[in-house]
Amino acid sequence: MESPVESLVNPVGVGLLLSALYMLRYRAWRRPILVVAYFAFFTSLEWVAAHYFLPPDALPSVIGWLCLGLTVPVLVATWLVWRQEQRHGEGA
Repeated sequence: MESPVESLVNPVGVGLLLSALYMLRYRAWRRPILVVAYFAFFTSLEWVAAHYFLPPDALPSVIGWLCLGLTVPVLVATWLVWRQEQRHGEGA
């Protein structure tokens, strides 16, 4: 039996990674409510899939920790792109 924290690691990790990738690709820092909506959608989708469609312990919590770790370089890249756009006057 996994702890409540371990059961949330995968959905939150996947949700954060996918919403960070969305933010980087579509410059969504201009529309932060959409980033929150994407995070909520991907997190709930992963949670529902893990609880209703996958067998127990099908995805170890290592997957969630990996997604959380991969979110860091994506967020750094997003910040660098945002800063570059601000320097060149491209930001809205």
